[in-house]
Amino acid sequence: MAKTNTKNYKVRIIVFLIISCLLCSTFLFYQKIETFINSYFNPVVTTDVENCELKVHFIDVGQGDSILIELPDDKIMLVDAGPGDSEDKLLNYLNSIYSQRSDKVIDYFVITHQDEDHTGGADVVFDNYEIMNFYRPNVFTDKEIEELGYSSGVGNCNFLCYRTMIEKMYLEDCDWFLNDEYTSMPKLDDNINYNIQFLSPIDDTYTDSNNYSPIIIVSYANRKFMLTGDAETKVEEQVIEKYKITELSCDVLKLGHHGSNTSTSLEFLNAVSPLYAVISVGEGNSYGHPNEDVLARVEAVVGKNNILRTDINGNIVIGVDKDSKINGKAKLKIATNKAPIVYTYIHWWTVVVVIEGFCFIIIFIPKYGKKILKNKK
Repeated sequence: MAKTNTKNYKVRIIVFLIISCLLCSTFLFYQKIETFINSYFNPVVTTDVENCELKVHFIDVGQGDSILIELPDDKIMLVDAGPGDSEDKLLNYLNSIYSQRSDKVIDYFVITHQDEDHTGGADVVFDNYEIMNFYRPNVFTDKEIEELGYSSGVGNCNFLCYRTMIEKMYLEDCDWFLNDEYTSMPKLDDNINYNIQFLSPIDDTYTDSNNYSPIIIVSYANRKFMLTGDAETKVEEQVIEKYKITELSCDVLKLGHHGSNTSTSLEFLNAVSPLYAVISVGEGNSYGHPNEDVLARVEAVVGKNNILRTDINGNIVIGVDKDSKINGKAKLKIATNKAPIVYTYIHWWTVVVVIEGFCFIIIFIPKYGKKILKNKK
């Protein structure tokens, strides 16, 4: 009997060693194994955005907004131009994108509203790029009112950066539209299934200029991005009332007003139900953005690791890869240039240790092994 037990024990050791050797040999393919496992457990997060057909760049311009969108038909859309003190950062970033293109054309240039942290860099954009279509606030300078006879609109604005931007617009001789004149944008190729929709402004009597910021949804391959400018809770309430939940639901939400407590109500968050939240905000800004209560609300909806911030993550690029699917939808891919996105990464050696431990229990402690297998059944 003792010899039999010894023989059985030797067989178990041999079997365990064979399994161990096989597991160790997988080191030759550990990168592919890690990629496969993490694409299953973390299906949305990756850093490979180059081959995505749609790319949304949340540019780190400090305390301000600037978002560049590379559309599937090779058009470029720029939403806001950040503050004047970050215009060099904006121009450097734009030049890095256009270094791979044969032209310097911006097909759609959208300024959400007149504040300096959104319009300050607009002059260098006009100076360095050809603007095809310009979407501007329904706000006129005194010069426009006096020389061109404009008397309608939501008001007038004479910030130096705004006046300079409007003067550049006339010199550019581009097509321009007021923000209450458009609901969607044309596409270069109607066979490419993307859409850009403007949900607001809904009124022309807002007392706060932030609320003239259009809420924009960019859709492609069953993925949706919502850009909100500095729109506040009043506009959020109007949008919730006007549109169906299915129209508002998005994968990525750019928080309104840099994460201020004037925006991103819980009702709006629940209606949009995003997977990711992006905050365009300056490091150590004097406004206290983003607000702690807002962060708590957003974290409850998307999770702490799915909040992306330009003050922490730097430039943020989120791409849509229609050729890669997850749960029937195109895969989202995310890259940043500063702090990496934090999420649970499963390493090859973790898998080996777990499998090895399980095999050890099954082979050498059969009593526990049988219990484990029984519970699994």
